Order: sequence, then C-alpha cells, then structure tokens
Amino acid sequence: MSEAGPVAGSSRSVRVTAGELAGMLGATLEGPSDLLLDGVEAMHVAGASDLTFITSDAYAEQWSASSAGAALVTAGIDVPSHDASTRALLVVPDAELSMIDVLEQFAPSVLHPDAGVDSTSSVHQSVQLGTGVCIGPHVSIGANCVLGDDVVIEAGVRIGNDVQIGTGTWIGMNAVAGDRVSIGARCRLHSLVCLGTDGFGYRPSPDGEGLRRIPHVGTVQLGDDVELGAGTCVDRGKFGVTSIGDGSKLDNLVQVAHNVRIGSHCVVAAQAGFAGSATVHDWVQVGAQAGVADHVTIGDGARIGAKAGVMRDVPAGTSVLGIPADESRKILRQVSCLRKLPQFMAAQGPQQRRGDDA
Repeated sequence: MSEAGPVAGSSRSVRVTAGELAGMLGATLEGPSDLLLDGVEAMHVAGASDLTFITSDAYAEQWSASSAGAALVTAGIDVPSHDASTRALLVVPDAELSMIDVLEQFAPSVLHPDAGVDSTSSVHQSVQLGTGVCIGPHVSIGANCVLGDDVVIEAGVRIGNDVQIGTGTWIGMNAVAGDRVSIGARCRLHSLVCLGTDGFGYRPSPDGEGLRRIPHVGTVQLGDDVELGAGTCVDRGKFGVTSIGDGSKLDNLVQVAHNVRIGSHCVVAAQAGFAGSATVHDWVQVGAQAGVADHVTIGDGARIGAKAGVMRDVPAGTSVLGIPADESRKILRQVSCLRKLPQFMAAQGPQQRRGDDA
C-alpha cells in the first residue's frame, strides 16, 4: 500500500492503487491497476479517487451514473456499462465483508492516552496494572481492581472497587463501571456507558405512604469482545449476575435491566430495552426501539423487528414483529388486510354499512 501525506483540504492520508487493493483482498480486478484511490464513499457522492461498493443489482444499475473511480462488487452481480479502460471493479465473494478490510486500512490513526497513569488521575494503591496500560486524564479507579495488559482508559472514566478488566479492552470517555463489575478481554465501551447501576425496583411501603426501594447487590459480567455503544446502561443484578456473552454488540442507548442474560454474538440496535430477568440466547438480532418484557426468553437465532413489543417467549429461529410481537408472516398479513380495509368498506356501499350498523 502506498503512503503519502494528507491531500490538500482533506483528512485523507492513505493512498493505494486498484492493483494493490486487489492483491490485498484477493479480488479479481476489471480495470486499470494503476488507478489511485484515497477514500471510501457512498456511490452517489463518490469522486474519481474514491472506492464504493456494489452489493445488489440495484446498485449495479447506478454504476454508470456514479463518478466513483472503483467499486467492490459481490461475485455474480453483473455491472452494466462498465468501462474497464477508465474505472475499476474489484470482484470479491462478499463486498460488504471486504469493505470492512478496506475501512480498516483507510481508518485514521487513533490517539490513545500515553502509557502509564496521567498525573491528574486517581488510582488506588492496591490496583494491579498490566503492561502497556494507558490511563488518561481525570480517571478514578477504586481499590482492588485488576487491569489486564494493554487496557486503555480514556479521560473522565470512573471505575469502582473490585473491578476486573481483561486484556486489550478500551473504555471511552466518561464511562462508569461500578463495584464488582467484570469486563472481558478486547471489549469496547463507548462514551457514557454505565455498568453496574442499581436495577429499577420498588414496592409499595406497608404504610401506603410511598415506595420502598429494593437493594441490588448483584453484579455485571461482560464476556470477551463485547461492544457497547454510547449511553448504554447495564444494571447490576438484584442478586446474582446481569451478563452479556462473548462477541455480542449493543448499539447506543440500549437498556439492559437487572438479571438479564444476553448470550453470545447477539446484535442489538439503538434504544432497545430488556426488562428484568429476560433471557436472550445466542445469535439473536434485535431491531431499534424494540422492548422485551420481564422474564421473557428469546431462543437462539431469533430476530426481533424494530419497535416490536415482545411480551411472550420467542422460539429459536423465529422472526417477530409488531405490538404485541407475533410471527412476522402473521403480522404482515394483518397489515396487508388493514391497508385494504378502506377499499373494502367503500365497496360495501352506504346501504350495506347502515345495515351492518343496525
């Protein structure tokens, strides 16, 4: 890969020829190998030095109108009107997966805090620090914590007492991990993540004058390679553990209540919420703003549509939509019928409708 200084007026700093990129990806190149690329863009805004991607026939139809210099193309997709003398196609098994490799190459360098403990931070003398740990400004770390090798703690983070943090984990600015929380290796916790807050639990007081707060004495455990988006909250268990399994990824502003158990390799979109003691098995996908009721179980590989209200168990491999959530095919048939209702009523005529009302 060719390296060069930033392009004038641009933040781009990596340049690569189409031939070099094809070699890196193991792609079949259809076009000039010396075409220089220095950025990645969507097809409708890409310029002559940009790479874009084609993952469907619909995108392929837009290629002739695009100004992009090159495109990653999923094998088997025909791209009409491609001029291989001026532009390049890089044919790969899966353009979306190959784009991840490209973005990793084009990503700007990330500036982490310097190795060691910033002079403005407070780290208890009992804390065990692995090699290569970086602790930024105004960080607070309580007693008896253990940080593995190459952990990075950004500015303003608060770590409680007896917290375990695995090797290579990164914690973003102003995140909080409460007492006794356990975080696995290579996790990524974005800004304002909050782990180990008390769960939401109250009961009417015997005198009827208010609500009595329920103490939460459990903890939170994150597996390895977990990623939590900005503002996501994971409450500690009432007793026992609230857990998120290896490889699961939660978007911004997700709420995980006390004693919820989320399995491995789940994907949860923004603003979804899980009520207390819900169980989510492995490889589950949850759409944005979906809500899962307390004590509900979601089986392996199930898919929950955006804004769905899940009020009962979802079997493994099932896709659900709607409020209350039900099998996708059933909900879609209901929606189709509702859309036809005005036409149906109009076809009945006023005489028929008055008879029905009677």
